[in-house]
Amino acid sequence: MSGIEQEKVGPLTLRVWALLTALAVWALYLLTLAPTVGFWDASEYVTTAHILGLPHPPGNPLFVTVGRAWDLLTGFTGLPVALRINALGATLSAGASFFWFLAVVRMVGRFRENRHEVLVAAVAAVWIGATAFTVWTQSNLNEKVYPLSMFVVALVSYLAMVWMEQADTVRGNRLLVLMALVLGLGWANHTMSMLPALALAAFVLLHRWRAVLNPRVLGPAVALLAVGYSMQFLFVPIRSAQNPIIDEADPECPSLVSAVTPRRITDAHGQSKLAVACEPLALSLIRDQYAPTPITQRQAPLSAQMANYWQYFDWQWARSLPPGGRLAASVLFLFFALVGLWTHVRRDRKTFVYAGTLLFTVTLLLVYYLNFRYGYSMYWEEAPSIAAHEVRERDYFFIIGFQLWGIYAGLGLAALWGRWTASAPARGPDRLPAGFGPRHRKAAALLALGLIPFFFNFGQADRTGDRAARNLAYNMLQSVEPYAVLFTYGDNDTFPLWYLQEVEGLRRDVTVIVQSYLGTNWYHKQLRRLTKPCEPGESPEDSPTTIVCQRSFDPETAADLYAELDVTPPTRSAIPPSDTGIDALSQGQLIPEDSTYRLSDWIAGPLREGDVFSPAELRVLQIARQALGDRPVYFAATASPVYGKWGLQPHLVRQGLAFKLVDGPLEESGTLVDLSEYLRGSAWPTWHDRTRTGELLNDVFLVEDLLAWDEWPDPSTRSNIPGVYFLAHLTHGISEELHGDPNAAEWAYRRANHFERLADLD
Repeated sequence: MSGIEQEKVGPLTLRVWALLTALAVWALYLLTLAPTVGFWDASEYVTTAHILGLPHPPGNPLFVTVGRAWDLLTGFTGLPVALRINALGATLSAGASFFWFLAVVRMVGRFRENRHEVLVAAVAAVWIGATAFTVWTQSNLNEKVYPLSMFVVALVSYLAMVWMEQADTVRGNRLLVLMALVLGLGWANHTMSMLPALALAAFVLLHRWRAVLNPRVLGPAVALLAVGYSMQFLFVPIRSAQNPIIDEADPECPSLVSAVTPRRITDAHGQSKLAVACEPLALSLIRDQYAPTPITQRQAPLSAQMANYWQYFDWQWARSLPPGGRLAASVLFLFFALVGLWTHVRRDRKTFVYAGTLLFTVTLLLVYYLNFRYGYSMYWEEAPSIAAHEVRERDYFFIIGFQLWGIYAGLGLAALWGRWTASAPARGPDRLPAGFGPRHRKAAALLALGLIPFFFNFGQADRTGDRAARNLAYNMLQSVEPYAVLFTYGDNDTFPLWYLQEVEGLRRDVTVIVQSYLGTNWYHKQLRRLTKPCEPGESPEDSPTTIVCQRSFDPETAADLYAELDVTPPTRSAIPPSDTGIDALSQGQLIPEDSTYRLSDWIAGPLREGDVFSPAELRVLQIARQALGDRPVYFAATASPVYGKWGLQPHLVRQGLAFKLVDGPLEESGTLVDLSEYLRGSAWPTWHDRTRTGELLNDVFLVEDLLAWDEWPDPSTRSNIPGVYFLAHLTHGISEELHGDPNAAEWAYRRANHFERLADLD
């Protein structure tokens, strides 16, 4: 059976057919490729790949290095960086399809003598797996690092099939060692790459258990697994020591010895975990800043977690159909997959041990291991608290499983097709002629069912016109004045800003501060260095990807309206010095009795007995106090929990998609409008800068693409992002109406109504 991919079907070998199928998948992904970054982690990964930075723990060093190499190699095209990194994801996913094709050929070829039927099974399996909704949408937008993990899983799966045929040979032993290296490298990308480990172990133990005990195999395999994963211990602390602009968790180590010396560390839940002696790197490895919950402490009932998994499974096969039609498609493809599973286990249990174990790992076992809270859009009646739910839809964690379900659905569809085309019941499908017969061609319509995901996912998976995240970042950065401090709330409203600053070079003078990161002991220290005034002879342009000093305001990258301002560089860092106690904050603060905090002579607010302020919230106040009078202080329109905690609304003025903290009296004028009568009972700031916001909305903001949308594609940002635009236009419409300009008010109201529909607020 060795070398089946070299056999010809028609004029081409099966390996060439695999390449052609992968190219078709690649073309599909490129046809629907996102032109720029997306929400959530997409902007972070594009940015860190471009500047060789360190994304959120544990740092994904393999993706960062592969992404940077790809960035350099494709630079000659002149295409935008984000588009090229998205194309990297498409290429890796298409590469995964290539290796899955060859793996399916080797599996099906063991019980199908007709090579035409083997070809049909492989094409159907790979195409359905590639057009499953989550696989598709993670492949045409590099939202995560999962396309690289998909490539690793597919490559290991193919190598496992090759190994089975050569297990007793020297080459078979070398293949085991190679798979260990690939798994180690994949592990340095994401833990998802290790998902085939259990299946591979079961496969090897069942077929050649002595190979596991062979020291000539086991020793090199363990060594190369460690070598592959060593990127996590070597690249991460070395690059961190160079202080890249994005250096999350700051996993710098005093020496490489401490980075590779094993040591147990206790996590936030009191559990002992194996890490390294270098504490910053150790905390990054165990993802300490997220305090992951142990699987023994269930965050939701397993039944709710399984229901959430079914919800995501239901999305895969006909996402654009209404619920009834989508459910019918899901049941149909589940039936095809079960037929494929039954055919596989009945006809070739040897390879089923690997594929079946892998499917179990990436479905049931993964649901239990991930231990998610209630789904983002489910069980709100049973669990009304937002803290009990995931902050977004998490279907991407199951991407390997959805691809494998698609592969098995293709195998099941091909099996039904093969049975239908049998020339006589007694002869069976394995004894058909070597080529396609008349019944094969007559039954071809059955195979067309495999195109259902392509046709009914296309509308939802197509990202060609999606610039929402990039344009939100542009609109938000242009809402603030030169050298501003801009507080954001979390990663989703921050990563696109990082991308625009570090990749496109826009508004680097603005200091974006993520409130949720201020609870760590490293983030504010990086900001202190990033915002300190430059010494004589010191320039951030000397090393644009690392932290040097405060970056200068470049009017070429700013809206024209700021050209009129008298711009003065800051005279001090935006972060208070260490002797103020800001570095020592590690615990929250309980307010013992009613009192008042004072930010400045003009800005003060009440503190109520029993209120608790986290270190992140306390640092917001300290940074605002330090920055006021030296640089403008703003809060992003998406950051209501940040300013709301301190009750700063009476001192905030809307300017576009940000609120400026004004250290002085606020009085109504032709420019400033008090909308408290119209926003009564709202937690939003009521002061509106009619002139500045009008200039931004009319002349600066990029929203034309959103105004052409009929619905918002991402359920996790549907109410938040268009809702921010809705309020900006609504309040501006009210202010223009009060000012006596009905035409300007009508223009703003019309746009507000469109964003209200996108946000599904009506």
